[in-house]
Amino acid sequence: MSGNFLVEPDSPSAEPLRALRLALEARFGSRETRGLVFTSPLPGDGRSTIAANYALVAAHVQRPVLLIDADMRKPSLHTMFDVPLAPGLVDVLRDRLDPWEATHTFPALGNLHVLTAGSSLPRPGDVAASPAMGDLLEKAYADCESVVLDSPPVLVAADASGLASHSMTEVVMIMNHSGKRRHLASALRKLTVTEAKIVGVVVNREGALTGDF
Repeated sequence: MSGNFLVEPDSPSAEPLRALRLALEARFGSRETRGLVFTSPLPGDGRSTIAANYALVAAHVQRPVLLIDADMRKPSLHTMFDVPLAPGLVDVLRDRLDPWEATHTFPALGNLHVLTAGSSLPRPGDVAASPAMGDLLEKAYADCESVVLDSPPVLVAADASGLASHSMTEVVMIMNHSGKRRHLASALRKLTVTEAKIVGVVVNREGALTGDF
């Protein structure tokens, strides 16, 4: 997979995402994980594209899935789905808005709902681990089968660790097949130090995903 594109959930190109969904479901078993933080060691690993398409495929077979652009530094999901950047996550947390009032729905894409990053913020790193973010996730868990969060790369910002600090939330690490193993090791070590729960590593290859769960 490469590039910022959305797959057709029933198409052959979506097969790697369907396989990823089944692998994660098998990994979780009966555990109550509801939030999946998609991150990567560095930019350019295809993290946002995989997060968006994973949410799309999951929403095709599950009750509502909420996809949140939690990369407030370099947001991209609004571009992928061709919706306004704001209001979004920042506005919901800052102004105490009902998250569903700022969420975009796509009837043609199954039960997928998208919350964009929202207005710019001076210190976006303060948001990820905040009580307000925890409250938003709790509300989302009550209404959705799962919540997918697109987070900044681990070696660029601490946001992934902050997001993973909330209950029922785990991390999926995305790595490009040409990425450096030392970068992956550093990213995993950084997450482990903060006691983030890492569900597995997904290697992004051209046209396929492979994982270690």
